[in-house]
Amino acid sequence: MATSNIKLHPPSTSDSSLSEGVFDRSWFMGKWGVAWSTLPMWKGKKDVTITYTPIAGTDKYTKFEDLVEYKKESATEDSKPSTVKGVDTLTPGTNAATFDWQGSSYLFFVHSHWEVLGYGKDEANGLEWAVTFFSRTLFTPAGIDIYLRTSPNTSLAASKDKSIRAELLKNIVTAVNSIEEGGISKLAEGGFEVPGIV
Repeated sequence: MATSNIKLHPPSTSDSSLSEGVFDRSWFMGKWGVAWSTLPMWKGKKDVTITYTPIAGTDKYTKFEDLVEYKKESATEDSKPSTVKGVDTLTPGTNAATFDWQGSSYLFFVHSHWEVLGYGKDEANGLEWAVTFFSRTLFTPAGIDIYLRTSPNTSLAASKDKSIRAELLKNIVTAVNSIEEGGISKLAEGGFEVPGIV
């Protein structure tokens, strides 16, 4: 996928690609791997995944659960991952891809605000991607994650080709670095690849 096919936007954008009826939150549900990040919490970690699951009875995927799973980089393959659970709610008065997160259980008092800056499909290679931005909280700095996953039901061998994934990731990082608004390009200077199952 060429860099020109990757469209990203600064935080709080009103671009139509992230508007209600265009950004498909049902597509966004499911399991993503974190392939690249600027967030210090992922340093020394691997196999970082985030799974978004709709909450029964909510309308148009405006509220959903998320499950973060990760391992220490030194962990063995059969070790059990650490987990963090929370609930995401569409932020009123914003675009269709901006959310407020609240931790579950003992993290109920922890809140954060995040949004999707861009997303897409590399249909030729059976891959999907998204870029998310997290605002600063009392516990964490502002940061960016790049998500990757294999398209559902794909049988393309290319989707498992590490060189193809690496090229896609490189092009997305280049696009992230080009966003000067909102301090995104400055944040991106501290970005690093997250090893694992992506």
